Amino acid sequence: MRIVSLLPSATETVFALGLGGSLVGVSHMCDYPAAARSLPVVSRSIRSKSHLSSLEIDAIIQQARASGNPLYIIDGDLLRRLQPDLILTQELCDVCAVGAGSVFETAARSLDYTPDILSIRPAGLDDIFDNIRRIGEAAGVPQNAAVLLDNLRSRAGYVAARTDDGQRPRVFCIDWLEPLRNTGQWTPELVELAGGAEGLAEKWGKSREVAWAEVLEYQPDYVMVMPCAFNMERTITEAAQLAAQPEWRGLPAVQRGQVYLFDGQIPSRHGPRVIDVLEGLAEAMRPERFSGLAGPGIFQPAGVGIRAGSTD
Repeated sequence: MRIVSLLPSATETVFALGLGGSLVGVSHMCDYPAAARSLPVVSRSIRSKSHLSSLEIDAIIQQARASGNPLYIIDGDLLRRLQPDLILTQELCDVCAVGAGSVFETAARSLDYTPDILSIRPAGLDDIFDNIRRIGEAAGVPQNAAVLLDNLRSRAGYVAARTDDGQRPRVFCIDWLEPLRNTGQWTPELVELAGGAEGLAEKWGKSREVAWAEVLEYQPDYVMVMPCAFNMERTITEAAQLAAQPEWRGLPAVQRGQVYLFDGQIPSRHGPRVIDVLEGLAEAMRPERFSGLAGPGIFQPAGVGIRAGSTD
């Protein structure tokens, strides 16, 4: 079995299923686990965005959408050389990864045979679990998928059983900083399982722009900063601008020092590490109950300046 994965969550799933040796190509965004970084890169971004601010990245995305231009391209020649039996792609977000339409088109143009192409579109946690099952079946390792899913469900159940205490603090999860956006899809569900309530987001729904006045009116007890696809270092840098917002100091989460930064690459990926995010949310909101549950690097308290609403 020769597998090409064109989205990071699928790459993580393939490795978690014990199929790292079958993976022959990945997308330019596939960086976990470390072994994925040494594989041939089949896609690339039309324009480098690593040096741009949140606002500049958003402008590029909006321009591409308005003009109908793609954000990513697939190397058809490399795909032909790799000769994959299975290609993994997605239909959830053309901003985060190559869209399924481009994959089907490039495969039809570049290959003289028809590989299996599995496209996934999750909304909630059950969808993520089902996609892990589907990838396992498509790759011929359904038993590996069953074992992995048992572990993930057990970990989720452990958290949910210990947060069912009637306490539902208000949580605001930030998916993007400029313009300000909330989270969607599975993240509000994770907040709920972790014992909170994400009142500004729609469970299994889409992310949307949120006005600061709306956040101030909501009065969140916790703020979780998890900008989509930003690693922890970039999240720390970008989050510094929050303290400059005039509404920031009026939030209970800021006044109580309950602002947390997440490695934004993890919550945005719908693979096995979604349960790491659940554990991080639970530990952030109930440290006395879940101390040490989340793995290293998942989340950390915001810096003093951000927590206090200071721009110093």
